[in-house]
Amino acid sequence: MALINASSAIIAKARSKYGKRLTHKDYQALVKCESCGDVVQYLKTYTHYVTFLDKVSNDVHRGNLESIMREKQFEDFLTLCKYNVGSTPVTDFLFRRAEIHELMKFITLLSIDRSHEYLFTLPLYLDQHTDIHLSALSTISTHSGLLSAVENTAYKDILKDFYPDENGSYDLPAIEDALNNFILDLLYTDIGKIKNKKDRAQLTELFDTLIDYNNYSRIIRLKKYYNMSNDAVRNHLLNYGSFTGKKLDSILKRESFEDVERAMHETRIGKKGMKIGPDNEMALQGRYEICRHHLYFSSNSDIVLLAYYILAETELSNVITVVEGVRYSMAPESIYETLIL
Repeated sequence: MALINASSAIIAKARSKYGKRLTHKDYQALVKCESCGDVVQYLKTYTHYVTFLDKVSNDVHRGNLESIMREKQFEDFLTLCKYNVGSTPVTDFLFRRAEIHELMKFITLLSIDRSHEYLFTLPLYLDQHTDIHLSALSTISTHSGLLSAVENTAYKDILKDFYPDENGSYDLPAIEDALNNFILDLLYTDIGKIKNKKDRAQLTELFDTLIDYNNYSRIIRLKKYYNMSNDAVRNHLLNYGSFTGKKLDSILKRESFEDVERAMHETRIGKKGMKIGPDNEMALQGRYEICRHHLYFSSNSDIVLLAYYILAETELSNVITVVEGVRYSMAPESIYETLIL
């Protein structure tokens, strides 16, 4: 009975939190703001952000605003996690995903010899939940130092194979792909250990679909904008979902972008994507829509938790997009068109 109550609590809390989300009316007002300070003031006055932005100055730096919002998102996630008895495949995956976000942020700075700047974005709220020595990263300026910071984690075995070139630059896409595929390996292994067959199947199907959206978008972008060879495209795909094996072979046996695009549009995800919008927005919009559906209709607490997290992350991204658009004096309608709604 305790487990049933815990699951019910997670679902109820997640739906309640999502009920306080920004609305179309809020976004329409935000994109019309004349300054970043006006955006912050609106959030503090008319939205749920008042609970943690009330003491934040209207002239807060865009980077600091994002850090504050990410911290709040993480706190909400921890609040939902406390109802679980121990970790779950989804909670472990989201923690690892947060770790990868920080590692990539740091390695990007290290690649351009600005690793000391990581101190200004160090997420202290995550530092106590990870074995990565995040607080030490800003003092590191070498690859060996990076490996020392991840000494007690499985990430070391991956990062040790990605040394910078003679200019100190890293192959950032390759590193990110390797890290993402690694945590997906762990995720699918954890899902496979779930005893309830229905729960196991539902989680597998959801993650497969989310990965399909991601890989679909990658294939289209890499062929259209970078004119990559099919072998190179393969190297940039996540290792799960339905775009594998013979299905992927049948798509990538075509060389031109137009032929690949036609083959992609015939897939299950491609048919859905054509109804959503441009290919480069499809992954984000598709992910948003499927998570919104599961938040409302799923009875699986792990799925609802994942859906809520992704929806909250999307809202955060939307707010930052608005701030950037207002900052650079973009037309309100142009900003609005870029939002995931």
